[in-house]
Amino acid sequence: MSQQVQAKASVGAKELTAMMTLFVASSAFLNYPQYAAQSGLEAGWMVPLISGVLTLALFLLVEGVLRRHFPGLDIVEVTKQAFGSFAAILVALLIVLYFLIDTATVVREFTADVITTVLPSTPILVISGLFTVVMCTVAYYGLEGIARLSYFVQPILIIGILGACVLTMNWWHPVQLLPLWGTGPLSVAFAGVRFSSIFINVLLLCVIYPHAHDARSLRAVGVGSITIATLLLTVFMASLLMVFPAHQATESPFAMYQLGRMIRIGRWVQHVESIFVLMWVMAAVVKMSITLWGAAYILSSAFSWPTFRPIVPGLGVLALSLCLWPEDVAQVGFIDRDYVLSWGWTLVFALPLLIVLLGTLRGTNHREGRRV
Repeated sequence: MSQQVQAKASVGAKELTAMMTLFVASSAFLNYPQYAAQSGLEAGWMVPLISGVLTLALFLLVEGVLRRHFPGLDIVEVTKQAFGSFAAILVALLIVLYFLIDTATVVREFTADVITTVLPSTPILVISGLFTVVMCTVAYYGLEGIARLSYFVQPILIIGILGACVLTMNWWHPVQLLPLWGTGPLSVAFAGVRFSSIFINVLLLCVIYPHAHDARSLRAVGVGSITIATLLLTVFMASLLMVFPAHQATESPFAMYQLGRMIRIGRWVQHVESIFVLMWVMAAVVKMSITLWGAAYILSSAFSWPTFRPIVPGLGVLALSLCLWPEDVAQVGFIDRDYVLSWGWTLVFALPLLIVLLGTLRGTNHREGRRV
């Protein structure tokens, strides 16, 4: 096991569950609901459900192999043990690149949300710069700090998502969920697979495995976080499609904000969408901090650095630079939908699965060779 400073971090099951749940469920505040509605129309609520079931199956497979053959090792250490240092560095750079692009995309999307809805006159560099400073500060405190912050924020996020659904019940029209299969069973199933990379739990498992206080509890952590996040996104999508017709839902990049604007509680409680903006910010900080910490930790593990902390500010500035590269929000959405989400499964699912399976096969062959 790596002798890095961060490797001494030990995080409990409740905190890890909250962190991975929050990372996935915060997609409700981003453009994901719009993409799901565009792909499935009336059946858009099935898209996160299919993605969640697929993720759960792959998670159980990867977790079982890790626990049996590579106890206490992260994905870089598994690669180094099975294929050598050069392969480990290549894998680390691929994961770091994905984490940085994902971080930059989230920074730009949340910045656009805030500017469009509440701060229209604020320069984009000011909002994105503040996000970067805060996420670097949180990531600097490491996995323990992020997990504890997630444990605090998770109840607020769950209450917010379910509250937006429940408080718009008087606008529900269940008939808008028909026809049941929307764009068709094959199209909906394809969308569930295509956008499954929002469930980053499989890749995160391979990163945080050495930091679990009790490695035996990681299966419960993964199953719990995937199940909760899947149910939250499914309920939210169903509520959104019952309030807004499917074709209207495909045109709104701020689904949570639009749903919040529909809430009316008597004469005195209105315009509660400002509360959801605060939830946006909290969810954004935690989500971006996780991927930024993951990038810094993977780099430090690949190059055997004693700590990840000195590289955090540099990676934060790099993510800020990447988020400012697209010309407008439409281009950000195109990059996010057609590249980050559509092909992210290759790194979130395929890469960890390939490494642990080939590493297991290679280790078995070596042991049999020594017996001969």
